[in-house]
Amino acid sequence: MKKLNTLAATVALLIGSQSADALTPWVDKTPDVGIFLSGAVALNNAYTAVVTNTLAAAGSVDTFNDVDPVTLSKGSRWTAHYFTGNANLGTGLAGKKILLVRRTAGGSGYGVIPLNSNIALEHLNIVGTNQAAWVADGAKTWKQTISATNASKYLIKRISDGGSIAVDPFILLKPGTENYPDQQNELMTGLPEPGWPLNTTQIPTTGSNPFTIIPTGGLVYGVAVTLDLYKVLQAAQKRAGSLPSSTVIGNYSEAGMPNLNRFMVASLLSGKIGAWDQIKIVDKTDGNKVKSLLDPGILASAGVVAPYKESTTGKNLTPVALGLRNNGAATSVIAYSVFMNYPGTKNAFKPASKTADNAVDEDAALPIVKQPIIVSDTGTLLKDWQNGTNVLGFNNVLDGLKPAKRWGIALNTGDRNNAVTAAGTGGDPWRYIKIDGYAPTLENVAAGTYTYWAEGVVLYRTNKASDPKWALRTKVLKTLADNLGSPVIIGPVTTTQAWGKTGAFATTADPRGFKASLPFNPANPVVPFTHKNNGVHTEIVPVADSNATGGLVVQMK
Repeated sequence: MKKLNTLAATVALLIGSQSADALTPWVDKTPDVGIFLSGAVALNNAYTAVVTNTLAAAGSVDTFNDVDPVTLSKGSRWTAHYFTGNANLGTGLAGKKILLVRRTAGGSGYGVIPLNSNIALEHLNIVGTNQAAWVADGAKTWKQTISATNASKYLIKRISDGGSIAVDPFILLKPGTENYPDQQNELMTGLPEPGWPLNTTQIPTTGSNPFTIIPTGGLVYGVAVTLDLYKVLQAAQKRAGSLPSSTVIGNYSEAGMPNLNRFMVASLLSGKIGAWDQIKIVDKTDGNKVKSLLDPGILASAGVVAPYKESTTGKNLTPVALGLRNNGAATSVIAYSVFMNYPGTKNAFKPASKTADNAVDEDAALPIVKQPIIVSDTGTLLKDWQNGTNVLGFNNVLDGLKPAKRWGIALNTGDRNNAVTAAGTGGDPWRYIKIDGYAPTLENVAAGTYTYWAEGVVLYRTNKASDPKWALRTKVLKTLADNLGSPVIIGPVTTTQAWGKTGAFATTADPRGFKASLPFNPANPVVPFTHKNNGVHTEIVPVADSNATGGLVVQMK
């Protein structure tokens, strides 16, 4: 009997260990259920946490990432997770082999237009590949550099089952505006996806072939500047009296961060300020003299050298280098709404016009405007401008034998480059700044003092009679969406920056009635504001959720 008990225990252990084994296509072959998702990269940390802790059985996940051949960033365009379904997924999914493929190239617009118009997209293809096709990248993680030369091996054309969007989908569907999503070129053909409509104005939620739209919580965004410009703004604002005289240049605490008000940000985004020479301060430390940011004394205080001036008009100006995003990317769409009321109000200012990516005379008209199509490329663009490099191919004017250095400003999610210390060391050579006196923290969003943020959604067709597994696929998508909007999931994966907690958050306007903590608790990141009025996105400013439990705590300054 003792031997039988020992044998039974051993078998149980073996079964348990097998259930925890990760899945790979070369061992486990075709999945029982495959789901293809396209759209925003927002809530990335929360997405990974949901897959690992909610959708998958413990220890069962294998992760496959693409590597961008230009920037070498991993998973910036495609990621796939292959795992065993968690027991909580219920009949049809629990214990089954599940493949969840995510495409983020193109941004939020790729979570709307292709789904509504049934456009097949390039998705990561891992089914049928062998182990030799992938490079090990740590435990249960694989990667591969994907370019035009091998795209047909690693990519497959497939209509997305669901869309992930960092804003309400209806704010994107504005034909003729910079909000309306651009189509991107395929790697396999070098051509745009065929059949891209230019006039989609709605996603049906009732009637024939409707969509289900589920809120996923929100994300904080930030305005970032090159490191030299960050230091110059600090030095200038110390002289103007808007930063304490004790501020150490390079400091990256909230108190030491330089600030731009929303009017200045709007002026930059709309291209109304083409050269940094146009921005001046009143130097209270030098007899109230008016000085530009290029003043030799300010440069000396900042410890930086002036960047390369424009090279084609002869006016000897220092160009503003502006990083927006491609049309349909939430990072820009939200900024246009927050800072310029675009396109929600009549006669709103439009975003600055894009400068051609390969223009060798890109400073012939100022500002210089670039639009990366991948959010991680924004950081690469800022590094190129700061360092005088051209990794991304957008910094084409030469200063001697090297690409010119620029003072750059760009739109980004607020959860990147978090290796910078409070003293300003480490990380990549760019920094976030304050807007209207407040850093992009979760607490400031919850207090109503920081406005560059938005809620997101996951959407999918409610029914698809031609697909016998549609109920299972949408069950995975709904579980994913519900958990992306949950503070229980979001709280542990918020990003810690030197100046505070940032990243994803839940809202009290969520149908599940999440409760905000008073005072704010980053472990329970719930915000009592919303951009929606009776379920419709207002496009301009958030308002207090009238049903928020416990009221609001608003910072006064």
